[in-house]
Amino acid sequence: MNRIVGIELSHRYAPIDVREQLAFNSEQTEQALQELRKVYQEVFIISTCNRLSLYAFGDSYLHLEEYLERFGKYSQYLTVLPDTKIAVQNLFSTAAGLESQAIGEHQIVGQIRDALDLARKNKTIGPILDEFIRQAVHVGKRTRLETNIGQHSASLATVGFELINKHQFNLAECNLLVVGTGNMANLVTTVLDRSSINKLYIASHNLGRASEMALEWNGEAVHVSKLPYLLAEVDIIIGGTQGEVNLLAEKEIENSKCTRAQFAATAQKPKLLIDFGLPRNFNPHLKKIENIHLYDLDDIKKMTFDGLLKRHDEIPQVKKIITEEVDKFTEAFYQRKAAPIIEAYWSGLNETKDEELKWLMPKLGELTSEQERLIEKFAHRMIRKISKKPIEQVHEMAQNLHLTDNPINTVKKVFDLDEVELFVPKRRVIIGTRGSKLALTQTTHIIEQLKKLDPQIEYVTKVIRTSGDDGNIEVMGAFTSAIQRALLSNKVDIAVHSYKDLPIEQVPGLMIGAISEREDVRDALLSSSGKTLRELPEGAVIGTGSLRRQIQIKQIRPDLEVKFIQGNLDGRIKKMKDGGYDAIILAVAGLKRLGMLDEVTEFLTEEEMIPAVCQGALALEVRENDKTTAMLVKKLDNEDVHLATEAERSFLTACGGGCNFPLAAYAQIKGESIHINGLYASGDGTVVEIDTIQGHKNGATRLAQQLAIELMAKVRSRRLAAESTSN
Repeated sequence: MNRIVGIELSHRYAPIDVREQLAFNSEQTEQALQELRKVYQEVFIISTCNRLSLYAFGDSYLHLEEYLERFGKYSQYLTVLPDTKIAVQNLFSTAAGLESQAIGEHQIVGQIRDALDLARKNKTIGPILDEFIRQAVHVGKRTRLETNIGQHSASLATVGFELINKHQFNLAECNLLVVGTGNMANLVTTVLDRSSINKLYIASHNLGRASEMALEWNGEAVHVSKLPYLLAEVDIIIGGTQGEVNLLAEKEIENSKCTRAQFAATAQKPKLLIDFGLPRNFNPHLKKIENIHLYDLDDIKKMTFDGLLKRHDEIPQVKKIITEEVDKFTEAFYQRKAAPIIEAYWSGLNETKDEELKWLMPKLGELTSEQERLIEKFAHRMIRKISKKPIEQVHEMAQNLHLTDNPINTVKKVFDLDEVELFVPKRRVIIGTRGSKLALTQTTHIIEQLKKLDPQIEYVTKVIRTSGDDGNIEVMGAFTSAIQRALLSNKVDIAVHSYKDLPIEQVPGLMIGAISEREDVRDALLSSSGKTLRELPEGAVIGTGSLRRQIQIKQIRPDLEVKFIQGNLDGRIKKMKDGGYDAIILAVAGLKRLGMLDEVTEFLTEEEMIPAVCQGALALEVRENDKTTAMLVKKLDNEDVHLATEAERSFLTACGGGCNFPLAAYAQIKGESIHINGLYASGDGTVVEIDTIQGHKNGATRLAQQLAIELMAKVRSRRLAAESTSN
């Protein structure tokens, strides 16, 4: 079933050194449009200094992700948009300015329009995305008209001017060089509106365009090839071109013989470089040189904070408008599924009208052109009014195409439109999931499997915000309860959970319909230095949010500092790379599903780090009374995985369920046998017991409980012995 899908790399999750590697210029964007058009019915790409957004009308976002994989491993930085409502929400929020680096900035609306023009030029846009994008532009205009989201200063132009003031440049005595003629126009206008300039240079690959701007602003146009000769003369350089310009590109500036580099290293008076370019126009190593003040987009992001605070109060009203527009568009989107019927019906009416007018006109004698126009208008108004009610009814029926006795087929017969092909799904299944990238990726994986089992069903992804997403991970079912409530209230039909997140207590009215094939259960070490767990220096800081991992790390390396870390998988990696941790421990399953295994420094064996209960397994939860859906998901159930994970949960239950004591269990079934590794420790981690048990798989639950009881007894015995000795 085709839907609007997307994938995005933006400033929210990707640092500038990553964004500049995927900064498409116009030519690259056109190539991408043409390539992706071979896979999708419609494609649209936004490429700006802060984002690369790929939207398409097709069956899955996975082809978009595969395309970006040609350029490198960027999975950890990508936002996935796997279904229509999620994609619409993202673009409408972008157009409204909520996703911009400077919240509320207006340039994004123009950039969306430009991207639409480019897609139209390349004939990769069609009626679905055309309407989608035009509505996004409408949302952008409406939010700025009805709220003050764009009123308070936070634009790049204003920030650029504030930087000039911050460094106390007297513009009347300064020479200013502007590289690029596109987005730089706003900044130049802002500067000229507020001060005079001693000398202004406009540099561009397009000398004609540079000359036009120079004439308008009383400056001098130069080609970018002449830039080296101007560097010593100017005081302020503003870079804002996406072309291949990298002033002072040498990494080792101090040792370079290049005159440009020597200029930088020997500058006698302060020079200000403001880099709005992506890829960056200036060598970031210039920041280390005295008298050179360089700011790039990430530096500017921090400076816009004050302006953002002023706009923050407007965000609730903007979100209300976005929600209203998203609901309106998605409703219309589902109505369009009946478009072939309506188009055929309307076409038939028009043909009838034209035939009757050909019969009528000669019989009316000589008519003026105005009389002919009125008769034609009357005929058009007549068929429009005649068709109004039937078309409204067809739109209404289109909302429920999945119903068994859908009357849309009756409409086809009534209007003699049997030849019109229309996909009518047997039913619509709504799948609930968290909105994290990993959760959406896992859900898409499940949907792809379900589509293979029954392609006649329409599968829709519904994102549900949980307590865990808001940072409240202490409550029972932090990542699952909200989704389970949606399942009970019939808002979703299937809930996809990471099985290790599900509490032991079963929710009345719900059941586990299937446990899918298990992913790699191991944990992995990611270190910023590339050192393994045993190679890390004494006192190195390892991040984990798990008592289980903390205890086992200390068993291997008691000299390391284990520090709590929280957040999504990609967020944790970023915290490590930002210097907060020397290494972190993550589940291999999540890294693999997100295509991020190249981040791994060391894979830890199941013996070194016994996995969490049910790690790597996905649970599909359904309503007990929904037998149809239960039968559908049961086809994805892996019997051995189901049995092994139930044994692990039995171990957890026997140890006290949701207690705070660290524990771990991993069950493997080979043939008719089951082998279970278990760990149980005291709360402070001073007493740790690890053991194994094996037997016939039919006794899996009993064996797991027996192992738990034995381990708890050993821990209790050792603690009592320790207390007795101390007394």
